[in-house]
Amino acid sequence: MDSFVTDTQALVKFMMGKKVINERSHQAYRLADKGQNTIIIPAVVLMEVLYLFEKNRIDVGLLQTEELFKSRNYQFEPLSFDILKTASGIDDIPELHDRMIAATAKYLDLPLISNDPEIRASAHVTVLE
Repeated sequence: MDSFVTDTQALVKFMMGKKVINERSHQAYRLADKGQNTIIIPAVVLMEVLYLFEKNRIDVGLLQTEELFKSRNYQFEPLSFDILKTASGIDDIPELHDRMIAATAKYLDLPLISNDPEIRASAHVTVLE
């Protein structure tokens, strides 16, 4: 069983039934739904979902996201001090929320599902291709 960290855009797209970034990334979510992969959802992703839903920019809210946690294949990752320390060493992702998501993947030593160009170009994180 493989594990991956997700960013906000990828998770929201998947939950809305849209194709996620590329076939390999989309397959990671499908396999999690079948119990064969694990998707780690950083605390910052849930904060962004809450904010974007409240601003009517996405149709998926925090309560719909919470449903995912009924499966052991979707796991919440709190924002810990160790993740913050990891983020302090990431110098090529300027946006704070993106850096926290990348730091979660780096701290857990897992690939990240993201289509964000700055995250994808980072030397500090492995992005699922």
